[in-house]
Amino acid sequence: MAGEAKDWADEDRPADTGRRRFLQATLLAGAAAVVGTTVASAKSIIPPPFTFSGTVENTFRYGLPESPSNWVATKNLVNQVARVPDFRLWDGASMIWRQAFDEGGKAITGTGFPALIICVDAGLLQVPKEFASYVIRADVGGVPAAFVGLYARCVHFCCKPGWHAYTVPETLHDYVVDPRTFLATDPATGVPKPQDPIWCQCHNSQYDPVTVVHSIHPPPANVPYIGARFVHGPASRALPCIPLKLSGTTIQGVYEPPDGGHPEWYSAYCR
Repeated sequence: MAGEAKDWADEDRPADTGRRRFLQATLLAGAAAVVGTTVASAKSIIPPPFTFSGTVENTFRYGLPESPSNWVATKNLVNQVARVPDFRLWDGASMIWRQAFDEGGKAITGTGFPALIICVDAGLLQVPKEFASYVIRADVGGVPAAFVGLYARCVHFCCKPGWHAYTVPETLHDYVVDPRTFLATDPATGVPKPQDPIWCQCHNSQYDPVTVVHSIHPPPANVPYIGARFVHGPASRALPCIPLKLSGTTIQGVYEPPDGGHPEWYSAYCR
């Protein structure tokens, strides 16, 4: 455990934390436009800063999946804002969070954070109490579900992990702990239906999205955070979570510290 975490549940939240904000500022253009599983060199992760005038959204937008048969592609959701009704239980998707748009409303390529949103069985979810209010809970197909947001940069080497893009080979099932997702069952039949963990194919790190734990980024950052427990190396710590909130049925991420956000969870590595 990384020590005592801040109890965001006790904060008074502003009434309009999800609004689009007009900005004229210098942004760092992360390599977020491509959301598939890719290997990035250390030099290519963060391009030089640039100045723009426009807006940054706290919403999540679907990225282009690796397979045309993926549910995001078949539902024509690419580039659309993520909403709770889009998902079935155990659906997950690669997203772009906090993408920037110019004054004409056109998305600025390369801006935003790579993210994952996964709809899990709420009955399996374990989460620190101070983070419980930043997991969205909803009924999905008659089953109590929970939506978990994650920063999609592997803590091992900043590659992009994915959710069920491919089946994890049995040779990579030598887990350091048993992921709780293995306890999942088919809600229609009650028959056990194990779910693969989050998998970073570059070097085979894996993370369990229903076991959310305290962790800490190593020196020199030494930043405590909350994330999905690692269950297979070479990663040795959790994948950072993104606090979530609902605006109607739209899923939003919480970024600003006064609202309960933690930008330092993401800037502490993959700079």
